[in-house]
Amino acid sequence: MRYAIYVPNFGASLGDPSVLVSLAVAAESAGWDGFFLWDHVVRPDETVLADPWVTLGAVAARTSSIRLGPMVTSLGRRRPW
Repeated sequence: MRYAIYVPNFGASLGDPSVLVSLAVAAESAGWDGFFLWDHVVRPDETVLADPWVTLGAVAARTSSIRLGPMVTSLGRRRPW
């Protein structure tokens, strides 16, 4: 069996990508198998929101064996142009 942690990426503390990176590094060193972020483009009444893809890129730079990914990504909400 594999175990993963998933966390929201908004709010006063979890909206900070550096906090999420530290959490992922700690999860990997504690033996967790995966680290996943919620994918929110807009959250009502929330001003602090970390982009999941940029944050996962930062997590990938600091970890080596843990699986990473977003929980659900709606391609219709993501418009790269």
